[in-house]
Amino acid sequence: MSALIHNKKKRLLLYAVNAVLWLLFLPKNVFGKSVKFKSLPAKKILLVRLDYIGDVVMTSPSFSFIRHRFPNAKITLLTNPSAKVLFSKDPRIDEIDTFNWPWGHLRANNRFSFSLFKELFHLVFRLRRKKFDLMVDFRGDMRFALLFGFFTGAKVLVGNSRSGNKFMLDYASEYDASKHELERTLDVLACFGEIPIVRHPEIFLSDEAKLLATKHLEELLGTSSLKKLAMIAPFSSKDIKSWPLPYFEAVIKHLLTLDYKVVIVGTREDQENSASLASVFPSKVYSLAGKTSLNELACMTLISTLVVGVDTGVLHIASCFDTPIIAIFGPTRSCEYRPYSKFSIVVDSGECKCDQLTHAKCDSQVNGYARCMFELGPQAVIRAIQSI
Repeated sequence: MSALIHNKKKRLLLYAVNAVLWLLFLPKNVFGKSVKFKSLPAKKILLVRLDYIGDVVMTSPSFSFIRHRFPNAKITLLTNPSAKVLFSKDPRIDEIDTFNWPWGHLRANNRFSFSLFKELFHLVFRLRRKKFDLMVDFRGDMRFALLFGFFTGAKVLVGNSRSGNKFMLDYASEYDASKHELERTLDVLACFGEIPIVRHPEIFLSDEAKLLATKHLEELLGTSSLKKLAMIAPFSSKDIKSWPLPYFEAVIKHLLTLDYKVVIVGTREDQENSASLASVFPSKVYSLAGKTSLNELACMTLISTLVVGVDTGVLHIASCFDTPIIAIFGPTRSCEYRPYSKFSIVVDSGECKCDQLTHAKCDSQVNGYARCMFELGPQAVIRAIQSI
């Protein structure tokens, strides 16, 4: 039982938990009936993707495959509250349930509280009442397989072997760290038949949302400005992915010489830094951080003629369209997490000395930034812009 967990203490704990669970699931694995996946008549399906917006977007081709394979099934997506907003109009999904899982490295919501445990308890029982025929966990998280597969009573459990949990699942794809995340999510579904060749992220935006986003930008910038609009996404939920703001200043300065109108996007937490960056270019660059809904932001990536940013969900949203993207990478592996688009250019430092598989912290920071990001100067990004 292998596990792709890089923190040594967590890995040892996981091995111990896996050993106990292996014994508990041994009777099922020895005496249980094998599942005939290619003829499985699933009528109620639970898809689990509780991590970040970008991860959910990269999983969207799998939603298409599941809907194609089970056209008459009722499909429920369990995801984070932000993703619910983005996928609320998705015709592939019949129902969305949410839970804000506390990931340890986030600035906020990074640990379980009593109220969160209580919410999780009620969620599991609510899902159990729906009597799912199939549960698919795209992350390969043993906790999710237990909580939303085993404890909800789902008849068939499918996922990947990331946390060494093969014995818990009726089918577990191999977790290949050399593959792109989008491709790994499709691997999870290989048991159901041939995976389609056409693979691209997809989200569905209403015409009303597009009109509202267009109106917002026209009021801010003017009608003609939308013909050459650059969106800057300098912020990430993980500080280690940050690129120095003075470098973004240099990139924005270059974009202004090319007659681009520039908007900076981010969350409410990013408002101060975003406003500070925009203030360097008064009346020329506009901060929209914390001022748009996620749907409006998605529409703006569609309207934009260029999106430049660090490894963040905005770039993955932009990859759903034909918008050119410049993606700045360092501590995270671009082969796994680059925007999955033929219109994307990756600027990768290739100099990260830390463990890119964990991308949790940098042991050799420079001025508060990961060394690989600090040493990746703005000229590399400017050259990428010039190549478009």
